[in-house]
Amino acid sequence: GFPKMTVSEKIAVLSGRLTRARFARLSRALDFRTRKIILVLEDVFQPHNAAAVLRNCDAFGLQEVHIIENRYRAKISSNVDTGVSKWMDIIRHTSSLARPSKVGMGREKLLAEHLENPRAALSEIKSRGYALAASTLKDGAGSIDDVPADIPVALMIGSEFDGLSETAHNMADFMFSMPMLGFAQSFNLSVFSALCLSNLSRRMRCSGDSWKLTSKERELLMLKWLEISTGDSGNLE
Repeated sequence: GFPKMTVSEKIAVLSGRLTRARFARLSRALDFRTRKIILVLEDVFQPHNAAAVLRNCDAFGLQEVHIIENRYRAKISSNVDTGVSKWMDIIRHTSSLARPSKVGMGREKLLAEHLENPRAALSEIKSRGYALAASTLKDGAGSIDDVPADIPVALMIGSEFDGLSETAHNMADFMFSMPMLGFAQSFNLSVFSALCLSNLSRRMRCSGDSWKLTSKERELLMLKWLEISTGDSGNLE
């Protein structure tokens, strides 16, 4: 029989099915993609917030987002998301106690049983070499400028009402907050994530080239994106 096609051969075939402009757009996005910073959302229950944060992640070149669902199963508003999440790796860590989010939710009590879920999720992320940076309103927190940008970092942002769980706080390697100079206690979740990612990703990209994907990662991601673009997934042998 004929040998199976290699990844690079599949890329050559599928890229030929796109216009030059379309393939150039995929290539440019790939040039700026990174896994050195990943984002972790915990118990975010408003669909437009989750979607807006994902758009921010895409805009700043993040490839990987983790959604920890302790009390709520996060919904992502498609009209806000505008399809960007399909190009990213969205990993959900869902507690068996989590319920579908709906209007009026947000202040349900966090039970001890819920906390096994973030503990397992964050332990897995830390085992991959990521430092955990927790956004917090607790006293004594540093600034986003204090979060190192030259090491792999998981940026953790919590629920709209009560922020990150105690488990997430306790497992964090760094805790930071953003000073508020008016009467508001905090920024909107989307604005806050954009400010954090802008700061962290700018410093990361100025610290060298270690943020870039490996050639193998680039190849596999390009193939995945081409399969999405052409609607031809797994048909090439």
